[in-house]
Formats: sequence, C-alpha cells, structure tokens
Amino acid sequence: MSLDRQEKALREFKQIIEDLVHLLQTSTKVELSYMCWVNRAREQFVWETNSTGLPNVMFQDRVAFENHFLDEFKDAEEVIQLVVGEDVSKAKLIHYFDFVQAKNILIIPFINKGETVALTVLESENDIDQEVIQDQVMSYNNALVSVLDTYLEVVDLHENQQEWEEYEASVNRLDYRLHRVEIFDKMLEEMQRCLPNGGAIFLAPGMDSWNVVLRAKQSNLAPNLGLQLEEKSVAYEALEKGEPVFTMHFNNNPRRITSAERRTEGASFAIPILIHDRRQGVVVCYDNDPLTFKESTKHKLSNLARIAALSIQSSVKKSGMVHELLTQNFGAFMPELWEVSLENELAKLKKGTGTATWFGLVAPDDVSGLRTKYRLEDLQSIQTDFVTALNPSRYGIPGFIGYNSDYVYSFLIQSDDEEAVSFWVEKMKSKLESGMDLSIGGTIRAQFKVGYTRISDQSVNAYQVKEKAKKALSKVMNDDEAELVEG
Repeated sequence: MSLDRQEKALREFKQIIEDLVHLLQTSTKVELSYMCWVNRAREQFVWETNSTGLPNVMFQDRVAFENHFLDEFKDAEEVIQLVVGEDVSKAKLIHYFDFVQAKNILIIPFINKGETVALTVLESENDIDQEVIQDQVMSYNNALVSVLDTYLEVVDLHENQQEWEEYEASVNRLDYRLHRVEIFDKMLEEMQRCLPNGGAIFLAPGMDSWNVVLRAKQSNLAPNLGLQLEEKSVAYEALEKGEPVFTMHFNNNPRRITSAERRTEGASFAIPILIHDRRQGVVVCYDNDPLTFKESTKHKLSNLARIAALSIQSSVKKSGMVHELLTQNFGAFMPELWEVSLENELAKLKKGTGTATWFGLVAPDDVSGLRTKYRLEDLQSIQTDFVTALNPSRYGIPGFIGYNSDYVYSFLIQSDDEEAVSFWVEKMKSKLESGMDLSIGGTIRAQFKVGYTRISDQSVNAYQVKEKAKKALSKVMNDDEAELVEG
C-alpha cells in the first residue's frame, strides 16, 4: 500500500467521524456535540471534530489535561451526566465566548482495549434524557468501534507492507560488486535492524581457530571481538549442522560462542555461511526478547545471510577456495577485515557503547636471521606457525591476528582487563620460552616485539590508529631491551 493510500484512508476515517458526530447532534436534538482524543502520552485532549449551529463556540486543536474540565473524566468508563453551575462551573467551559448557553452536559466515553481513548460530549440548553437517546448513543458508539477497527487494520496492513518494502531495500544493499568484507559488514548492519534489543556478530576461521571478527556498529551488549568458538555453543551447532539453529537461553545456557562470554539471555539464531558448499563463517543474531524472533524475522535473517553468501560466491571461483575466505596469508585475517572491524569499534566507542579495545602490530625481532637460515617455502610455513602461536584466544585473551606485511602482523584485542595486552605478551613469551614447534619439523627460539595503542572516542579513524601502532612498533624495534611499547 502506498503512502497516498494510507493518507486517503486517514482522510476517510476523519470524514466518517465528522459525519457520525453530526448525526449524533441532530438525532439527539442538542445544540452542540464534539469529540476529542485522550492523548495520555502528551497529557492532552486533542480535538477531532464538532457539530453545532451556535455562533459563539470555538475549539483549540489541543488542550492540556489540567486546563480542561474533562480532566477528571478522562478515565470514565460509563456515560456521565453533568449540570452546568452545579457539577461544573461556566468558567471552565472555555470553548464558549461571550456567554454560555449550555445547562446540561452528557459525556460518552469510547473504550478501546480496556482504555478510554476518546470522549464525545453533548451540550444542551434543555434537559438531556439518557433513556430517550439511548439508541442513538449506542448506535454511535458501535459505529465508532467499527470504523476505528477498520482504520487500524488498514494502518497495520500498510505498516506490514512497509516492513517488507524496507526489507527489500536491505536485500538490495548486499551488492555483489562490493568487497566480500563489505558485503558481510552490510549484512550485519541490515540484520541489526531486525534486532532492537540485541545485535549481530560474525565469526570466521583463521589462525587455526574460529573467532568473532566483526560486530554490527549498532549491536547492544555484543560478545567481545576475538572470542574463540567452543563446542556446546549455538554457533558451533549451526556450523556442525550446516543450517540455522534457533535457541532460547535458560539459566545462562547454552552459550552463544564460548563459556568466556558475558551472561547469555533471551534467544539466539545462528546462521552458517556456506560458499561453494564450504563453511566460511557463522552469524549469531541475538536479542534479549525471545519474541523478537518471529518466523518472519527468522526468514529475513537467514535470507540476508543466504543473499550475502551468493553475492560473494558469484565473484569467487570454487578453485580459489583452498584457503579461508577472509584470511590473506599465513592464516592471518586480511587488512580489509581488520580495518572494517576497527572502524566499527571506533563508531561504537563514539556512541558510548564500545568496549575497551587495543590495536597493535607485532613482529619477530630477528627477521634477517630467519631469512638467512631457512628456504623461502619454509619461511612461509614458519609465518603460518607464527600466526597460530600469536593468536590471543589461545591464551584466553579475546582477540585475533591480521596480516599487515611480511613478518608484521596486526592484532585486535578486546577485554575488560586493562592489562589484557601485557597479559597476552607474557603468556605468549612463557609458552615460547622452551622453543616453538615448527610444522616443517624442529623448533626455533622465537621472540616478538609489540607496538600498540588503545583506541578511544578521540581516535579519528582506523588509519590514524594504525599509524600510532606503527610508531610504537618502530620504537620498540630500535630498543634492544623492550618487548612492548604503547603509543
């Protein structure tokens, strides 16, 4: 239904009410009849229409409850009769000017869903006999109920149609010409529109594990970036089955991703991303209100995931699917991914909904020694081993490793612990102290230098954050003693 159709329905609704109020006035032979809506949100009476032959009557569009005599009758559930001068003073009848003809008033409440939503008032110089006009009042109220129900049904139909029109626009934003990371980011953004009290996050494989790598900018109370997927979670079950899984959470169970996440409430809907029949990711949609996940909502979410997957599949050859979709080299996530993820976290911080997040660069301290000792093919395998060994989630720290350049890797760590980066470096150092096992056989003594910065709402963009981390890494590389420098 178009907006014009909705406006036409509203005009017709108003015209019918005007006609009904006029018919009530003429059939009951009173001098004045009027109807107003009871707007409780704004605490106002809002005038809809009136019918009279009197020359000295004028109504304001809306009047505050406390400024009108109807205030004490706004919750009326039965017809009320008043005598002017006894039950209500002439001074309170502010719609008259010069003089007040009315001597009797009849207030007819209109009840909808157990609440008084409108008042129709009859005013007359003569007595108003309720018994005599009972049929007219009942017919009026019945007609009002019918016309209101019809109008609300029309509006509801329009809103339902509008909802699907907005959804079609969401689907169209998943343009196959975008980069695959942009498609996933758009997908999360559009899913977020369906989740008013929750959010959407994306997990992907890399670093020899599955981790949270993207969170929708508008997501509420989202699980931390870098959390590592565990069995006995909703996301794991969806990946294992290869189809969407919906679950409600009771007593903090089951977990969405891992036992390390915050309290799990409401409901979750996990959708695997299949590209050329290979599981390349899983989306977890969650909301504190399980009623959010109507069948239509679940259809929208799973279809957005399917369209995103097909959009990417159309530009990725099956033969090119040897490696994970979002890793660049050596199992580290591609720059396009960690840059978008970083921008999203910056946006969340600037809105006041972010989490403590650190970005940095890490590199082995003796690259020239490695290049001298190993062949090129072996060096590539060693870099893969480095990325796996650096993976923060292996040490219980939420985070992931990205590719920056040969032997220089980026990282994002997100934690409530202010010492998360130091803790990660210490645990990694302790783990590698006895040597790092290589996939090509043998072990090496690997030491790493780390330059990092904490992102804040003052950070301009991902580029500025990266430059601060680069300066910090350059500083630590030139210091033989230091292992860790914050910029």
